[in-house]
Amino acid sequence: MKLTTLISAFALLLIFSVGQSQTQFKAVPADENSILIEGTSNIHDWEILAKDFASEMELVIEEDDLKAINAIQLSIPVKSFDSGKGKMDKNTYEAMQADTYKLVVFTSSAPATLIEKSPGVYQAEVKGKLSMSGTAKMVSIPVELHKTKTGYTLKAEQELNMTDYKIEPPTALFGTITTGETVHVNFDLTHYKS
Repeated sequence: MKLTTLISAFALLLIFSVGQSQTQFKAVPADENSILIEGTSNIHDWEILAKDFASEMELVIEEDDLKAINAIQLSIPVKSFDSGKGKMDKNTYEAMQADTYKLVVFTSSAPATLIEKSPGVYQAEVKGKLSMSGTAKMVSIPVELHKTKTGYTLKAEQELNMTDYKIEPPTALFGTITTGETVHVNFDLTHYKS
């Protein structure tokens, strides 16, 4: 490659990258953060919280303007799911084979362009691989990012069918209480610059 071509390519790269930065943000378990799973049964609706998780986002910021989500990584220990009811938690861990498959993991597969819907509120469609109970599937999750004084709050809702991940919906009282196959997962996670 000629020196002039190399210099031109380097100059183009410099121009493109001016004002653009890729910044890491992390969320940790805290009072303001929640991952809530809601489901149904033939008796009553139920919910369960993830009490532990690790979440990281890499965001593309140009001249203080949020442009894209480069990457999202979320990991939840199965045995951190807590309904406040010991028997229900035990049934959940058994259904998800928690001793063998200890984590639920989501990893984005490609950058997602953000669209500002209102000042400080951005929307995007994040695609990636969701793995649990020994099964991995590609999913597409609509997300919102809300700018805060010190970071961004990620809000998302996702519907999942347990049988898609080879999870037998938990039962209780010798099968007289049965849960529905579909659950709704609600994310509300504030990420701070790491």
